[in-house]
Amino acid sequence: MLFLQQLINGLANGMGYVLIAVGLTLVFGVLRIVNFAHGEFYMLGAYATYYAMSLLGLGYIPALLCATLLMAVLGVLANRFFFAPLQKEHEFTILLSSLGLALLLAHAAEAVFGADPKYLDTPFSDATFEWGDITVTQQRLLVIGVAVCLIVLVYAFIRFTRMGQMMQATAQHPEGAALTGIDTRFVHSYTFALACALAALSGALVGPTTMLFPTVGDWAVLKGFIVVVMGGLGSISGALLGGLILGVAEALGGSYISMGFKDAIGYAIIIAVLLWRPHGLFQPGAQR
Repeated sequence: MLFLQQLINGLANGMGYVLIAVGLTLVFGVLRIVNFAHGEFYMLGAYATYYAMSLLGLGYIPALLCATLLMAVLGVLANRFFFAPLQKEHEFTILLSSLGLALLLAHAAEAVFGADPKYLDTPFSDATFEWGDITVTQQRLLVIGVAVCLIVLVYAFIRFTRMGQMMQATAQHPEGAALTGIDTRFVHSYTFALACALAALSGALVGPTTMLFPTVGDWAVLKGFIVVVMGGLGSISGALLGGLILGVAEALGGSYISMGFKDAIGYAIIIAVLLWRPHGLFQPGAQR
C-alpha cells in the first residue's frame, strides 16, 4: 500500500511539473527562448490566487481563473518589453534578459508580499479521498484532473486550430512563416501569454499543497527545466512523460531511500539523460 500511496503522490507532483514544463517548452519551441523567469509567473499566479481569495473574497475557482488571465496579460507585457526588442540579438543577451526579469519579479514580490511564508487555503486542501489504506487530498486529485484536461486541450489546440498551425509554422521556420503572411510578433505574444497562463495555473493548483514565498519560483523553474530537458526541448509529449517520471521517481525515492535524497533524484536523472541522450528521452533526434 505504501507503494501505491507514493505512486499517487508522485503522479500529482508530476502533473504539477508538467504544467510548468509545457509553458517552458512552448516558449522555447516557438520563440527559441530559454525563459528563466517562467518560475516567477508560477509564483505570481499562486500569490494572485491567494490575494483574490483573501482580499476580494472570491471563491477558489474564480480566483484561480482571474490569476490565470492576469498572468497571461503580464506575459504579453513581459514579451513586449523584455524579449521582443531583443529578438535579433544573440541568444546569450536574451538569456540575461530573462534572468534579469526573474530577479526583478522575485524581489518585487518580496517587497510587496513580504518574505513570510503564506498558505493558500482552498476547499480542497484538507478534504481527502480514501480508498482502503490509500489517502489522497482532493487538491492533489484536482491537480491531476486539471492537468490531464489541459494537456489534451493544449495538444488539440496546437494540432487542429489555425492559431496552433501558425505557432507550428513559426517554430519551424520564422522567416518562411512571415513570408506567407503570418504575423510572427502576434504569434510570439500569444505563445508567451499561453505559457505564462499555464505557469500561473500550476501555481494556483500546486500552491495549496506547499507554502508560498517569493522565491518559490526558483524551485518551480528548476523542476520545469529538468522535465523539459528530460523530455526534449520543444516536445509537449516529452514534457508530459518527463514530468510523470520525475514526480514518481521523487516520491518513491523519498519514501524508500531518504527524504533528504528526494531533490537529488532530479539532478541525477538529468545528468544521466544528458550523458545518454543529450536531445531528451523522447526526441527522435536523440538517437546517434
